[in-house]
Amino acid sequence: MRLRLRFLLTTTLILGVLVVSRSLYQECEAESARIDQKEIVKMAEEILAGRHCPCQCGRYLPGSSLPPACFGCSVGKAEITYVLESLEAGRKATEIIMDLGSPVIIDVFADYTNENISKVWKLVKRVSSELHKIRVVLRTPGLTVEARRAIKLAECARLIGHCSVIQESLINHQGPWDWNTLIKLTEHHGMDSEKIRACVDGINIDAQITKDQQHAEERGIRTYPTITINRQITASSEQAIRKAIEKVLLEQSI
Repeated sequence: MRLRLRFLLTTTLILGVLVVSRSLYQECEAESARIDQKEIVKMAEEILAGRHCPCQCGRYLPGSSLPPACFGCSVGKAEITYVLESLEAGRKATEIIMDLGSPVIIDVFADYTNENISKVWKLVKRVSSELHKIRVVLRTPGLTVEARRAIKLAECARLIGHCSVIQESLINHQGPWDWNTLIKLTEHHGMDSEKIRACVDGINIDAQITKDQQHAEERGIRTYPTITINRQITASSEQAIRKAIEKVLLEQSI
């Protein structure tokens, strides 16, 4: 069973994008007595405290108490999610902090509905893993109604602790993209369909889509999927990705 307290922490850190019901708060309070849950929350807050958003906007992470904070940024959300999932998996805080200190940030701009997303995503993940660089973020511009449905589903999964598994499922999903099909996809991974339906009815993804589209425009992106490494457009080939990553690492070592 996923942590209710984790849900509350994630919702708070990501600027309250979902209205949390009174009953959920009561469940969070009841379960917060468990030491492991409280420890995860404490460690996550310590790791994330004072961190700037990795989108390189110069602002703090979404939900930060330090102004100004980045708003609606999928890169910032991904960083928060990575910390929480890593802690839940039993990784040490020092290891997580080292990962977050990587000078390489790889963005893949594409909607879940893009027919080429799976191929490009797998390539980027494989090459980055081989080079021990894990900061790979999917930036979804939400160009169609179907794409926005998938984004809503992924963000709801993020809030209740199933982000990575649902994201991978959506990336590999070839359609259709109607709500019933998407809800069944979450059920396959043990998620409560009623809670997911309630979430997608209330969640607002407009700020995230606006931010991802803005960053795509700033970087000169005209087609999707497009890869950027530290905000620079990179060809979708293994050689180009390796070369771009190695260039960043070399510059950082000088």
